Amino acid sequence: MKTKKNPDYVYAALAASLLLSSAIVPASAASADDLQRRVEQMESDLQLLMEELKQAKELAAAATQNATEAKAQAAAAERASGSGSSAAGTSWHLAGYADASFLISDADGQPDTFNSGKFNPAFHFMYQDFLLFSSEAQIVIDSAGKTEIELEYSRFDLFLNDYVTLVAGKYLSPVGLFKERLHPSWINRLPDSPAGFGHDGLQPDSDVGVQVRGGIPFGDSRFTYVLAAGNGPRINATGALNLEGFGADDNNNKSVSGRFGFLPVPYTEIGASFLTSTLKGANGTIPGALALTPTSGDFDLWGLDASYTRGSWDARVEYLNGTRGSISTAIPSTTTPGQTEVTALPDLELEAWYTQLAYRLSGVTNNQILGNFEPVLRYGQYSVSGLDTLRDEAAEKRFDVGLNYWVAPSVVLHNSIQWRDFDEAGKDTEQRIQFQFAYGF
Repeated sequence: MKTKKNPDYVYAALAASLLLSSAIVPASAASADDLQRRVEQMESDLQLLMEELKQAKELAAAATQNATEAKAQAAAAERASGSGSSAAGTSWHLAGYADASFLISDADGQPDTFNSGKFNPAFHFMYQDFLLFSSEAQIVIDSAGKTEIELEYSRFDLFLNDYVTLVAGKYLSPVGLFKERLHPSWINRLPDSPAGFGHDGLQPDSDVGVQVRGGIPFGDSRFTYVLAAGNGPRINATGALNLEGFGADDNNNKSVSGRFGFLPVPYTEIGASFLTSTLKGANGTIPGALALTPTSGDFDLWGLDASYTRGSWDARVEYLNGTRGSISTAIPSTTTPGQTEVTALPDLELEAWYTQLAYRLSGVTNNQILGNFEPVLRYGQYSVSGLDTLRDEAAEKRFDVGLNYWVAPSVVLHNSIQWRDFDEAGKDTEQRIQFQFAYGF
């Protein structure tokens, strides 16, 4: 192995060589005085070279120190930004969102209240360029002050090629657009979900299983697809649907769902979704019935969506239609406390839709403050037929008028007025005023 020579010795050897060469010059070539002047000049040159060498070494040491400090600062900045490297080939990133809100309602028994909102940290771990693991938790405080933690999703994405990605784990449902793409509070244009797309709604929340998804370019257009198989939904004791991801299946039938999208131009998308599954009912017979109660029933869901997002415009419409066949369920006994009894449920038909329009005023003014405002309109409806308890609790028509102020691209103050007209007979309409501050990071 070659070693680098010390510059000090190099310069010293060079100087000695020059001195020696001068020393052997014949006396006839120069006088003693000339020789003395040459020696003094060479000594001066050697001293100058040594000083320059010293300065070069000091500059090199300073550069090394600066590089070390810069590296430390970069590492600190990387840690502060929530990203870094934990192992060879692995990089990670912390993201998520949080919000806080205030609600004013004219409904009986509904006090005006502050809500701490929710904190949703999301972690992303990338191995080289072909494997991504991502997970998001939701942390909220309930009305009793207790902290609740739920796993929103936890999934592996294996990038097989530019057009195919294999997904496994718990994932947000690909049915429709709102849940998978729009529900985070800093992305949603209003403080809550559209009618039928939130709690007790028709849009599936999540599932546990596998997906195949990707996109295929077609000239200036693009097709996207998602096909999924999972454990599927369940029914609860009242016969309503639990459309969320369960860690284990309660029958051998898997749900199949998906969405197909078409982007004729980059800012316009049209999509169609579906889900089909078999639900497990309760075993048993109903007193006075002539036949066994159906212990399973089919659930079929389909939907359409369209969106236009160009410049200051954000326009969307979604429609979902679902049908659950007749099925049995076990409800608390009305005669024997602590026991359950089997009851038959008729077909259940569900329908939910909304349309939404938002426009950022930066499209019509150069004023920095006015340009950050964004008016929003949304109208939606959720219809329930075949289950009175669910209809009375969730079926409604809802109209929202909002005005957002964008403090930053991922920091927004939502302000909205909402009118709710319920399907339950005799139930008064409700008016809400909501304020919400949301931050995506």
